[in-house]
Amino acid sequence: MTPVYSQHIDIIRSRWPDVAKALDSADFSDLHFEVVEKAAMTLKVNGVQLSSAYDPVEEAFQYRSLTSSDDYHIWGIGMGNVPSLLTQDKNSRSIRVYLYNLPLAKLVLSLVPQQWISDPRVSLIIVSEDQSDIGRKLASLTWDDCIILNADRAISRHTHQWLYFRLENRVLIGYANASYRHSDEELLTREKENEPLLKRLNSSDHYLMYQVDDAICIGAGPSLQHHIEELKAVYNRPNRPKLIAASTACKCLIENNIKPDVVFAVDLNLGDEHIPYEIAKNTILVFGSHMPSRIFQNWHGEKYYLHLGDFTYDRFASKLPVKYRPYSFGSVIHPLIHFTLLQGATQVSLIGCDFGFPGDIIHSGRENRPDDPNATMTARVENGYGEMIKTSPAYRMFGSGVENLIAASPQTKFYNWSRIGARIIGAEYFNVEELYGNRD
Repeated sequence: MTPVYSQHIDIIRSRWPDVAKALDSADFSDLHFEVVEKAAMTLKVNGVQLSSAYDPVEEAFQYRSLTSSDDYHIWGIGMGNVPSLLTQDKNSRSIRVYLYNLPLAKLVLSLVPQQWISDPRVSLIIVSEDQSDIGRKLASLTWDDCIILNADRAISRHTHQWLYFRLENRVLIGYANASYRHSDEELLTREKENEPLLKRLNSSDHYLMYQVDDAICIGAGPSLQHHIEELKAVYNRPNRPKLIAASTACKCLIENNIKPDVVFAVDLNLGDEHIPYEIAKNTILVFGSHMPSRIFQNWHGEKYYLHLGDFTYDRFASKLPVKYRPYSFGSVIHPLIHFTLLQGATQVSLIGCDFGFPGDIIHSGRENRPDDPNATMTARVENGYGEMIKTSPAYRMFGSGVENLIAASPQTKFYNWSRIGARIIGAEYFNVEELYGNRD
């Protein structure tokens, strides 16, 4: 124990006893580090430099510029320059520092004086995969006042793989939105075409008047086909849950004589082959207001339009106002789940929500298309058996979006139907017969 660490841990023990206990137990003997001295001093740990060796203060200001908030959530510690800078700002109200790589944090606290830990606005927060409130902590990664220190993230890539890609999503969501976003001219044309038609239809506010207590939310992932017989058995039972499906899941459902109660569709370029017009008579369609007009005009049944929470819907929402605009994180499954929660659901089971490609299959009931942007399967994610399965960065990001919804809904019990897809933090695995067997 170095004198520097002794000073730090005494302060930490007096303020956050549990944090001190966790740090004392951490071992940084596997970390290789060296001192780098140029215009400024920094550490290089496992080949990654913790901060600039030329102008660390300017680097800290760059991190500060990523948010306009006065309440900060900093993931990682770096050399301590970012929290140090923020404590010098009299307008800072709170500074939460999330320590997820404890050996790295202990190393820095052993070598580099950190005066900021005494500041009353600072909180040190331990992050561990097995914590009961881990979902709530992870949700902060999507907040505007979140700062992710790149050095800590890079060093943790292999030791904290469960967290690494969730940190990565902070960058990916912006990239994904930019990649899939349609031009403003295209959206203006669609809005001009759809506005007079939608004025004659009810908005999602009317759909939300339906109450839901127990729901099965259905995606198009491979586990849908894998568990289709179980789902069919539940579907044919009395007093069954509401079945709410992404439109892309309907081919597999209908082939197995399952008709969902509600179908969601939001993709601007969704083809007619993914819209189950044949079940429109007894099924509700909830669709994005930017979708082609032929989709909702050819749906001869109950239907409601929605505006996603994405800013590209702001203009249209100002012309056709709604009370609620659902969460948008890149997939139809997010507004589907969000609206189900707004309808009062206390229990939600997820099936076909795999966020990975077990068996190298992308969608249930369909062959992989070589032009599918996810067909390269360049990423990996942990499934319910602790195995790493193929996925894409986008699908992995979609899973984090669902975890955010779960973390924001402590009043609802979430279940994950299948272990073959990605593990979803906050959703328990369950026995189908125990959960749905006694419904008479």
